[in-house]
Amino acid sequence: DGVLCDSCGESSLSAAKAAKERWPGLFEEVDSALEEWIVDQMHIVRPVVETGYENLLLVRLLLETKIPSIRKSSVADG
Repeated sequence: DGVLCDSCGESSLSAAKAAKERWPGLFEEVDSALEEWIVDQMHIVRPVVETGYENLLLVRLLLETKIPSIRKSSVADG
């Protein structure tokens, strides 16, 4: 992954889709521009991913960073 092929785009889109299904209430405020921003940001944070499920968590973290009012914890504070 990332050596022979760049799967970041595909895995980021899949993670965003899965996050919408997992946390539908959080995505009520998300428009297409914010979704594009999340997918773009996934290219930056992608190097920290060791296994695929972490993409889902990164999508949630990015969303909480962009819309602080939806936070359920202080993880996004850094």
